[in-house]
Amino acid sequence: MRILFLTQWFQPENFFKGLPFAKALKERGHDVEVLTGFPNYPGGKLYPGYQVRFYQKEVMDGITVHRVPLYPSHDRSPLRRILNYVSFSLSALLLGPWLVKKPEVVYVYNLVTLGVPAFLFRFLFNSKVIIDITDLWPESVSSSKMVHNRIAILVLNSFCSWVYRSAERLSVVTPGYKYELLKRGITPDKIEVIYNW
Repeated sequence: MRILFLTQWFQPENFFKGLPFAKALKERGHDVEVLTGFPNYPGGKLYPGYQVRFYQKEVMDGITVHRVPLYPSHDRSPLRRILNYVSFSLSALLLGPWLVKKPEVVYVYNLVTLGVPAFLFRFLFNSKVIIDITDLWPESVSSSKMVHNRIAILVLNSFCSWVYRSAERLSVVTPGYKYELLKRGITPDKIEVIYNW
């Protein structure tokens, strides 16, 4: 199966569901590609040897990694954090379809903002979309005090619910997340509880 691993964060950023996860999928016989940004998490500064470019391709332990531009930031500024998330989502949306093989499955890691590019892949290539939820939005955003405006939270909640409802499958890390999604009207057969490996 051709799997596109769509994630804003990937090695050399220290994410256990990054390169180790992609390699585990490959070891099970899948053709895996990664679409990600330029590494800057958690400090918001680019890692040594990297600079933001229009496009960069790497091969890491046999996995093809496509990097597209983003605004590097991870500080306490709501505006810069939003720019960080939205810039990568837009780059994945506009550049991603031209860079990767036609995926059968788009596996979205964590960020609900990546729902839009994932659904474009589905529209163009008839891909299935799986969203791996390790932070439930908008709850994680509002609890972090990054967004205070009540109307903005309501808009974000509507967007998140649309993304969660629109995916073929949702993977959550706790039964509590599944319960919260059920309260939003997501059908239980779409949700799988898969604990962190």
